[in-house]
Amino acid sequence: MIRFYKDSDYESVNRFLSSFDSNIDLNSNPFYKCLVYEENGILGVILFEEIYGRIELDYIIVDYIYRRRGIASKLMDYLINYAINNNISNITLEVNENNISALNLYKKYKFEMVSRRENYYKDNDAIFMIRKFDNNE
Repeated sequence: MIRFYKDSDYESVNRFLSSFDSNIDLNSNPFYKCLVYEENGILGVILFEEIYGRIELDYIIVDYIYRRRGIASKLMDYLINYAINNNISNITLEVNENNISALNLYKKYKFEMVSRRENYYKDNDAIFMIRKFDNNE
């Protein structure tokens, strides 16, 4: 089941995120929104910001054990539908150039490369991508 994060999820989502060495605090940014994928516990999350009619995708994290089972795709489907239904103009993101799985996922969802940020991830470049929406979707 995919759903939006609720305040009562705070401890379980933070426990999930901390297991990935992430320093994400959902309360640190008033624009943060979180989608949760759960089946007897949290298996994945998408963390994004919705600002002025656009979305910036910050993180997709799926539990290591449950990767390659379509969870990230289901979360992306939900996010794309949310964007279309809420008249979002675009979704942007940055991804490590060596994260082939993520790059393939984003290409599947019609994200296009806009630019590169050299050495953004220590010795690796970040690829800045965008998915634009028009009124026909």
